[in-house]
Amino acid sequence: MFMPDNEINESDCCGNGCTNCILDNKPKPSKRALLAGKRNVILNYANFRLLSNDTHNGDARVRLLHFVYSATNGDEEDDDSILDIPPGHHVMLRAELTDHATPLLRPYSPYWTDFTAKEFKILVKLQPDGPMSEFLSALQPLQVLQFRGPIGNYVHDANSAKCIVIIAQGVAIAPTLPLVSQVLENEDDMNRIRHLICAQDLQHVYFRDRLLEFAQYWNYRNCLYLAHQQCTRCTSSRDQPCEHLRKQLRYKEAAHNGRLDTKQLASQVPPQDGTIVVIIAGHSSFQRHMREQAVNALNVTDDNVFLL
Repeated sequence: MFMPDNEINESDCCGNGCTNCILDNKPKPSKRALLAGKRNVILNYANFRLLSNDTHNGDARVRLLHFVYSATNGDEEDDDSILDIPPGHHVMLRAELTDHATPLLRPYSPYWTDFTAKEFKILVKLQPDGPMSEFLSALQPLQVLQFRGPIGNYVHDANSAKCIVIIAQGVAIAPTLPLVSQVLENEDDMNRIRHLICAQDLQHVYFRDRLLEFAQYWNYRNCLYLAHQQCTRCTSSRDQPCEHLRKQLRYKEAAHNGRLDTKQLASQVPPQDGTIVVIIAGHSSFQRHMREQAVNALNVTDDNVFLL
């Protein structure tokens, strides 16, 4: 079986100080791809065609981008390839912009992939005056972009029951969805999920329908931490939702007004829950802050804290 030359060099780094830098986490064939005896098309930069560029939650700054592999060099009939991006891993987008001397690189974490159809979806929040954001906002279906991956170091162990605390900030909830799915969809997986979502307010909690589906499982529980939730109809304490907000919550949906702090974090995991693994998704400053909170509140070691 042909395996692509997936060497890396300094030019492959985006320079943004990513937790899982490509220089430290070289893309390599996944266990799933090796078992299937297939070539992972994304190990080297590969072309992916945009299928759709839609807004999410009615916010024009938040986009759902759907891509499919676009074969080149006569590979259209290549049935010996797949697309495998394990949960918790990201891919690097390389875009050549007319006003930039060198390609612009940005990492994105897919929240959905199709192994055989070679498709994936990402959720992106566009930043004002950001060159990559301007480029992505103008993308039209059928345009072709280049991606490479998978990049990351998190590997889930379904054979060792534990409590997995997943802390997600804003749009970074997206890459945590497949992490939850791989546990809940495996009947033999006895791991328990505590999904803690940090957002500005209820309107900025993304994928609430998906969270509702997760809530049907015995080993899943989530809580929303709304830092800037406001209600003009009534007043309430800092950490308790007002009556108006409670009426907007869904099945098994819990919410707190304010940020996730050490006290709240400790309350989410009973002492008898045994081994604890913490996964943090969000901005680098958020990740550093939450890592410190987790170490203090949950008494976990750095080896059991993973930053996406």
